[in-house]
Amino acid sequence: MESENTYMTVNGSDSSIIFRYIRNTASEEEKVQVDIWLKEDPEHEKMLLQIARIYYASRTQERITSRDSLRAYQEIQKKIQVHVRRFLLKRVSVYAACFLVGLIISSVIYWKKKDSVLPTHQMVTIQANAGMRTHFNLPDGSVAYLNSGSILSYPLSFDKNVRRISLSGEAYFEVVHNPEQPFVVSVQDDRMRVKVHGTEFNVQAYKEENQIQTTLVSGSVDIEVVRNGQVAKKAHLNPSDKAVYDMAKDKINIFPVNTEYETSWIDGRLVFKNMPLPQVLKKLSYFYNVKFEVQDDIINSYCFTGTFQDKQLSQVLDYLKITSQIDYEIRTTRSDDSHKIQQSVVVLKN
Repeated sequence: MESENTYMTVNGSDSSIIFRYIRNTASEEEKVQVDIWLKEDPEHEKMLLQIARIYYASRTQERITSRDSLRAYQEIQKKIQVHVRRFLLKRVSVYAACFLVGLIISSVIYWKKKDSVLPTHQMVTIQANAGMRTHFNLPDGSVAYLNSGSILSYPLSFDKNVRRISLSGEAYFEVVHNPEQPFVVSVQDDRMRVKVHGTEFNVQAYKEENQIQTTLVSGSVDIEVVRNGQVAKKAHLNPSDKAVYDMAKDKINIFPVNTEYETSWIDGRLVFKNMPLPQVLKKLSYFYNVKFEVQDDIINSYCFTGTFQDKQLSQVLDYLKITSQIDYEIRTTRSDDSHKIQQSVVVLKN
């Protein structure tokens, strides 16, 4: 059964060959093609290992729940390393046994299909399913955590001068320090960039939102607003700073926050402290993949305090009902969801 938590794609017309090679279902001709590609550059083997790690993590991801994601992730990493080592050793033994024949076939196919060899700068796209969270290693060893419905794209092998990725949604990053190779997160079609060298920070940039939020946990971060490919505005963050860029007003506001409240979602927790209810509902909407419909405007003036660890949405709503006297109704989507992710609607009223 494929993972229900994470989707992964690799662009390029011949990317499917890589996956068949990893699953050991490729044809002999395809195996030879990838073997040639592996021998061309030591970096190609690293790229293959990265694809294999992501593939097997994706297959096993369904066993990971937000209740014990870190331990499960560590176990998966160990299994992947063992599997990949055994896989490569097995392939090496096959090469030794068939070296002469393989050399002849490889040479013929290489010159015949030279133009079809897999490109170096392939992109990997990871998507966390709605209502789920996931995390994984990037090519440089940095760790990325993706919130519900978020999408992250990055190259299989980073450029030597910059580690550039793109994000739609919310993600938390633990970036490996490298002053010679800045780590850059591009959001909202490159309208803003978060640039770091090695640090931990959270970025929220959903497509449907008019605000981009960046919270710095440790290290330092530079925020760059981009117009026509050029940096038009820049701001610097210190630890515990949160920057909110309003795209409509073209304004950046920076203020101190408790970073635990901003990043608790990576541990499956929701933390609210006297938070205005519209902000609470927005966090719940992303966390549980639901839409809220507020029937009484007075509800938007309420504030809410509470901490929830691995709770179902109904439990959170019950607590909201008890503490704020807000009644709710969950309307389940009944339309066909075979082509589009559907959301339940929660109706709130006094």
